[in-house]
Amino acid sequence: MTDPAHRAGDQGRPALDGERVRLRPGGRADAPALHAILAEPTVARWWGDGRDIGTEAVALLARYLIEQRGHHRLTIDPAAANHSAIRCYQKVGFRPVGVLREYERGPGGTFHGGLLMDLLRGEITRPPGKKIKPPRV
Repeated sequence: MTDPAHRAGDQGRPALDGERVRLRPGGRADAPALHAILAEPTVARWWGDGRDIGTEAVALLARYLIEQRGHHRLTIDPAAANHSAIRCYQKVGFRPVGVLREYERGPGGTFHGGLLMDLLRGEITRPPGKKIKPPRV
């Protein structure tokens, strides 16, 4: 039996449980739902959810990568104009490093900048949630 905060998923990948979020390995059966979500114009643009669920999901994954996988630094590169995502990442502890000019091509074919952000092991915030524990062997 394993701790519910860290159950083995498909191919040994973990499922991470928070207070309101569960991250689990995706599979082929998830593809139609994901395509439908991405077809929504507001989701395709910035993936906004307005309930801080994204922050919890990012924090769960960041803590797993740092505490269980041993990463020292995590990097992320949201669109520089995606202020919602940037606020989300900052709540977790990510800090701006610099702007990547003409980084991605948008839907209209024009390029826009990306914000390079990083998070070091000791900088992660501790929002409420379950601590991730390794599975029992």
